[in-house]
Amino acid sequence: MSNPKPVQTEGFKEQQFKVYAEELTEPLSKKVTGVKLPQSIHDTLHALPQEKRVKYLRRIICEAVKRDLMS
Repeated sequence: MSNPKPVQTEGFKEQQFKVYAEELTEPLSKKVTGVKLPQSIHDTLHALPQEKRVKYLRRIICEAVKRDLMS
């Protein structure tokens, strides 16, 4: 039987989801944007450590949207 009233401490919540967003000036969206990529691109990205991969993808996506769609 599962725990009907689980307690999630602040320490648990902090370690559950790591946010790599120190250089952003606005809050992150509550929804995740995900796309399927060609296998070779996926493999190359996932060879990076998670923190580096997240920062890289967030930076290049933000740059491309600002340049191509918001100008």
